[in-house]
Amino acid sequence: MTKVARSAGGLAVALGIAASAAIALADQASATPGSSTDNPGHVSRVSRADSAHRKPQVRAAAQRPVPRPVAASSRVDRRPVRTGVNASAMSPSAATVPGTATAVTAASKPYPRWDSRGRLITIYKGTHFVIPNRWTLWVTKESGDATFTADSAYDLGDEDQYDWNKLSGITYTPWRPDQNSSMVVWRYNLQNGMYEIGPFFNVDFAYVFPTDDQVITVPGDQTFTYSVDYDGITVSYGGQTVYKPTPADLTPNFWTSARVTGWFGGSEVAPRTVSYYQHLT
Repeated sequence: MTKVARSAGGLAVALGIAASAAIALADQASATPGSSTDNPGHVSRVSRADSAHRKPQVRAAAQRPVPRPVAASSRVDRRPVRTGVNASAMSPSAATVPGTATAVTAASKPYPRWDSRGRLITIYKGTHFVIPNRWTLWVTKESGDATFTADSAYDLGDEDQYDWNKLSGITYTPWRPDQNSSMVVWRYNLQNGMYEIGPFFNVDFAYVFPTDDQVITVPGDQTFTYSVDYDGITVSYGGQTVYKPTPADLTPNFWTSARVTGWFGGSEVAPRTVSYYQHLT
């Protein structure tokens, strides 16, 4: 009985030791993160921990401009609209093609910069001088044409109506144009409503007026021509031409020569705004 009891006691001890070892091994396995497949509870805790650790990375990825490629694509779609007609993307019947052709045609259409009668010359009421003033130095010849209109007429109301206005010419004393000069002059005739033109010289402040046979009558809206050089003055309208040579006492000097611009009068200023057309040749 003693041997049997000892054998039973030994077996019990052995079983106890084996059970203790099994429990120890089980606890060690449950404490090891690598054995997550054997303990679902630990798997859940490990997954939540890893998930919480990775959330900033997920949010950072979500903050990246994921929609921007779509916006960029929409900009690409709008690009042909901003840049105009794309011949390869539009049919020939598109409305923008003839519109572009029309715009080019309109832009290239020539428009005269000045009136065909020349440049509009204006003398404002109460003044003598013309605008624009195209004064220049070192002149050997002045030529061109001019046209008077209804806006060129004036009434001074006294005998100064017979004074001559200056149209163009050459002066050899630009600091005093009325000292030595050759000029084409004009005035308005109240009696017949016509304009009179003729050659005129200043010789050391003395006036050399056109004679009656050197005056040409020009109707309004009719163009006449003129030419002034060192030899003399020529004025023409229709079939009439007047030439008056430079007086012997008037000595041209190129180095002090200058263009004579328009001047109203005479001694009186323009009683109203007066204008005419002039073309220099």
